Amino acid sequence: MSGIIYRKIIKPVLFNFPADQVHAMVLTLGRWLGSSGIARKFIGHLFSYHNKSLHINLAGLSIKNPVGLAAGFDYDADLMRITPSIGFGFQSIGTVTLGAYRGNPRPMLGRLPKSRSLLVNKGFKSAGMQAVLKKIGKNNFEIPIGLSIGATNRRYENFNEITEEIAAGFSLVRIAENIQYYELNISCPNLINIASFTERVDEPAGFTALLARLNKEQIAKPLFVKMPLEKSPEEIIALCEIVIKYSWISGIILSNLAKDRGNSAFDPEEIKNAGEGNFSGKPTEKKSNELISALYEKYRGKLIIIGCGGIFSGADAYEKIKRGASAVQMITGMIYMGPGQIGVINKEIADLLKKDGFKSVAEAVGTKITE
Repeated sequence: MSGIIYRKIIKPVLFNFPADQVHAMVLTLGRWLGSSGIARKFIGHLFSYHNKSLHINLAGLSIKNPVGLAAGFDYDADLMRITPSIGFGFQSIGTVTLGAYRGNPRPMLGRLPKSRSLLVNKGFKSAGMQAVLKKIGKNNFEIPIGLSIGATNRRYENFNEITEEIAAGFSLVRIAENIQYYELNISCPNLINIASFTERVDEPAGFTALLARLNKEQIAKPLFVKMPLEKSPEEIIALCEIVIKYSWISGIILSNLAKDRGNSAFDPEEIKNAGEGNFSGKPTEKKSNELISALYEKYRGKLIIIGCGGIFSGADAYEKIKRGASAVQMITGMIYMGPGQIGVINKEIADLLKKDGFKSVAEAVGTKITE
């Protein structure tokens, strides 16, 4: 019922306002609701769904369900207290940059409803690592909280400056005991100011240099590398061959935003009128799923895969799990379907597990590849 109310009444009103403005309002509301124990309990009763079959162990982290909030929504750590109440099993903050960065010029967000997609052009807008860590404080949270770390879209003098800045971010975050995992974001397609460098963080030479530098930071918590979407399986495998050299990297996230405006998932009129930026949601789903299948087949038992892109239903999430994802992340499906959809997705996953005779998510991981 709450989903119908959101989609029929609340969403049409919200979608009359600029997406940037609505996002800022949601962050403020979420921060306020999260500060109230009564509000958290009421929302949890209304939205969340629990089933022991959904419990997962992700790189040693005990997680109640496999559906996480992806980085890119709560980029300055405003929602950690409310996200468990709407049903998320874990949450990534960020992407956070070392220093404060204003991001790209507005509008940073846009909507493509017929394509079930969001236009994203943030360029890693961030309050900066110090401000985010101060906001997180020493609080304990109901679910595992992760931090996504990356470079900004400012102009750098050389590639070494990028690697040092990312390394400094990891050095700072080590003081936050309540951050339970990290993400290394090498995949933001909006970082246009680093495009001229010979070395890039999403290409083997630059990625090799970056990981060699991070190896000095003695990273002791699970780390997942967020990979680009629009690379071939062979190109992602080339990056993963570098990843597997480092035991402190737990796995990969597949994947980030779509750049290709010729993607068949787009409504032609919407994409023709879309502004500057790249795209989330359904246009990412097919490629994300293909990469999950290919990378699971190559690295099962060696790298954990988190699936991201185009999840609007339990069936969408379950497809990624059966292709090899041990957990999934989402944003766009929540915006289009409403905050109650996370609980719906979890219930649908539990139902699909039962239907297929699985007692846990882990039993279903990769079964579409190993059949």
